[in-house]
Amino acid sequence: MELTARMLPFWSMGTTVVLLGAASYTDLRWRRIPNVLTFPAIGLGVTLYSLTGGWGGFLLSVSGTLLAPCVVVLMHGGKGPGRGDIKLAAALGALLGPSLGTLAMLLSMIAGGFLAMGWMLKEWGFFGHGLFRRRDREGQASGKPVGSLTIPYGVAIALGTLLTLVVCLWTGIENWYFWFVTVGANP
Repeated sequence: MELTARMLPFWSMGTTVVLLGAASYTDLRWRRIPNVLTFPAIGLGVTLYSLTGGWGGFLLSVSGTLLAPCVVVLMHGGKGPGRGDIKLAAALGALLGPSLGTLAMLLSMIAGGFLAMGWMLKEWGFFGHGLFRRRDREGQASGKPVGSLTIPYGVAIALGTLLTLVVCLWTGIENWYFWFVTVGANP
């Protein structure tokens, strides 16, 4: 299998990084990812891919828009991710296309697992002798059960997507992950 050195357009990478930064900030600060971030990014991705790639670019962007959120929903078993997280995945699919969008969501699942473990340790007070333990309004330690803990999943999506972009830039190949498959299949 011959790998092509097709790189993402710089406008796509730049828009993706700005979107991830803004989504992470709003998710950490207010625990929501507003539509004003995601819907324009979907429109921009579909429009610019259509202008630069014609019908092929349009279909690439739309398929990424549909596939990336499906991966997020399927990996969570249909429960867990918020609507803002799903719309962020759709925006990233529109900007990255189906292959990198899917890979970014899979890596986001791994990042989300590590983020959830860290978040639980923080909530249980393992950092700083309870200094970061969840507190109620009166300053008393909260005894909420583990199932009620939620994480800002937009941050996990940002980490997984940034890792995907870094490796894509480092290798110079958009479908770099196929290299692992071809090397493993043809020793």
